Amino acid sequence: MTAPVTVPGRRVRRPSPAAEDVLGWAMVAVLVVLVGLPLLFVLLQGVAPGLGLVRGSVWRPELLAGIGDRPLWRTGLVNSLVLAGGAMVLGGALGTGLALLRTGVSFPGARLLDATAWILLVSPSFVLAQGWVLLASPSGIASGFGQDWVTALVLSPGGLVVIMSLTQYPLAYLAVSAALRWDDRSHRHAAALSGAGPWTVLRTVRLPLLWPAVLSGAVLVFVDVLGDFGLPAALSTAYPFPTLPYAIYASVRQSPVRFDSAGVLSFYLVVILIAAMLLYLWAVRRGARGALTGTASRIDPPPARRPARWTVLTAAVVGLTLVVPLGSSLLVSLSHNVSGGLTWSNLTFGHYHAAFAEGELLIGARNSVLVAIAAAVLTTVLGFLCAVVLTSTGFRARVLVDLAGTVSLAVPGIVLAVGFIFVWNQPVLASAGLALYGSPVLLVLAGVASALPVSVRLQVGALARLPGGFLAAAALSGAGFAARIRTVLVPLAGSAVVSAFVAVLAMGVFDLATTTMLAPPGFPTLPVVVLTEFDRGRYGYATAGAVLSAALVLILAALAARQGRRLEAAAREETR
Repeated sequence: MTAPVTVPGRRVRRPSPAAEDVLGWAMVAVLVVLVGLPLLFVLLQGVAPGLGLVRGSVWRPELLAGIGDRPLWRTGLVNSLVLAGGAMVLGGALGTGLALLRTGVSFPGARLLDATAWILLVSPSFVLAQGWVLLASPSGIASGFGQDWVTALVLSPGGLVVIMSLTQYPLAYLAVSAALRWDDRSHRHAAALSGAGPWTVLRTVRLPLLWPAVLSGAVLVFVDVLGDFGLPAALSTAYPFPTLPYAIYASVRQSPVRFDSAGVLSFYLVVILIAAMLLYLWAVRRGARGALTGTASRIDPPPARRPARWTVLTAAVVGLTLVVPLGSSLLVSLSHNVSGGLTWSNLTFGHYHAAFAEGELLIGARNSVLVAIAAAVLTTVLGFLCAVVLTSTGFRARVLVDLAGTVSLAVPGIVLAVGFIFVWNQPVLASAGLALYGSPVLLVLAGVASALPVSVRLQVGALARLPGGFLAAAALSGAGFAARIRTVLVPLAGSAVVSAFVAVLAMGVFDLATTTMLAPPGFPTLPVVVLTEFDRGRYGYATAGAVLSAALVLILAALAARQGRRLEAAAREETR
């Protein structure tokens, strides 16, 4: 109900809490269906294999203790922890060091560190991993140049830790860079007056103050690596290194389906990731008690004394993280033979011609782009509405929306995909005509579930910065809740909305885990086609398809970003 309020000269309506509550509970229901139910069903398989899908399924909680007795389960757990733990330490240290360098001094090429971090962040891990495999495999590029030692160096547990660190360090880099944007120089000046040198100040003053950001960045690297499916999928033909995500995939893809294996491995994976996310949230909240005072100012890095050394270091980082893996893929896509080397006789555009001439890759690209666009539209809308609930309403249960979004950040795409199979393949849904398993619609819904937390986080920041007086003025003018969203929040947050759409679109086109698990027969998708052709040994064809598709995504992202800038400019004009 709405109560009339008397205002001199007009009669307006007080904002109705009913509309806010309806929106809030609707978002809770959406998150329960998209994230809660799939996660619940996949975890239940660990104690009741085949629950709801197989007649006579019984409770067997003792299965959770079997991970120490089954070699595949134990190997997957150990490999995942070694890979994620090593990448957390090495990637966290690399990201922290580069962030300190970027904010500490200015030098030619410094902005390349920012660009490299963002490119790596949106690049699919399986494409980067394929580049390293093409370089280091026994018949790969390095072997063609007579550098056989590269194979043993890269295709080893230590080499994989380095690869994942070089791929995922941007999470730590961005976390620490954000903490370094503002600085209170009084702490460093006090230490310098006490006789402390630059390295002593860094060790005793700056790093202790930065440790919450450093810890949170390292934990984010751990979470992303532990749930990554792209690396083990790309390595499967060159180097056996089973991890928890790949073992879960193998459990569901084999016949008969190993419900117990999928459930137990998913249980341990999710428990570890949730524990890591709780540590991350604790670090973030601890960081809110920082030592910034009213004398803090935005950092303006002074010129470096020896800029050449930092420029060379930046070039080395760009070369190792981007040029080597992506350059390897590009080189293979232009070569007759992977190990043929850089010769004119080995150069060809035949793989690109085949990519356009053969229908499967084009059909897969078309299907992936259409699914990604549909998922991006739905995800952006739902993410915006969730952000509205969190920032612009008095919905008392909004903590549930925030909690669901935070938990889903820790759930890997492979686990959500398996959960979607268990939920939407239920006989009771089939009898009601709601069995979506085997339909492209399920790909869209799974894409929404995977990307929704990212969409919410990208849009919450923009909405939280908007002055509350705008909404209050619209309410006093008689605008209802929906009208305030449409006429105030959407125009002012247009740039963030478009940014969320671009990010989700780029994620969706190359979503390997979801499409591998849920793509129906006769509905090829780009990641599956590329990975299948890669496994068959058609490396040039597979990499040509990946290069063309990446170019398409970049074009779509650039067009969407341009539109976002136009919306932001138009909103600024309207508010003047």
